[in-house]
Amino acid sequence: MAEQPVLVPEKAMVFIDAMNVYESLRALGADTRLDYYKLAIKLAGTQRRMIRAHVYTGAYDQMREPELYAQQMKFFNKVQRMPFVTLKTRPLLQRAGTYLQKGVDTLIATDMVSMAFLGHYDVAILVSGDGDLAPAADAVKAAGKQIIVATFVRSRSTAIAQSADQELVINQDFLKDCY
Repeated sequence: MAEQPVLVPEKAMVFIDAMNVYESLRALGADTRLDYYKLAIKLAGTQRRMIRAHVYTGAYDQMREPELYAQQMKFFNKVQRMPFVTLKTRPLLQRAGTYLQKGVDTLIATDMVSMAFLGHYDVAILVSGDGDLAPAADAVKAAGKQIIVATFVRSRSTAIAQSADQELVINQDFLKDCY
């Protein structure tokens, strides 16, 4: 009698653009204090094993903006205590009275592509609607991996949706058990 093959769940890695998520939640009037571990587990689903979630965001300068930095450190500390979640930051730059993230998209793209080619995952789940990440999604597919894009309607770009193997639309109902 032939042995049944053992099915090993696909390894999923989640890449979260925290500012994109935060702005989308604010626009919905929703709670912005997500548990990124719970979100990553939900996105991976029961058919995949969530290996790690990477959360990317801009960081205030401690010397220039001590109050904003202190508030942000509460968030950073919370994220760093989440299991299997890695926080990665780049400095926020101030221009004309507003703060801009610089280098975050590049960091997400570099991590997604390098980890795909290194075989760290089978499926990338990108939580962002940023069209600038479409070339990275294409490179993930070129590495023989699958790419799922999870995005909010508000922040969805056609470019990233077209580069994905699958698109998931996130809404408040989807997130109800991710806090």
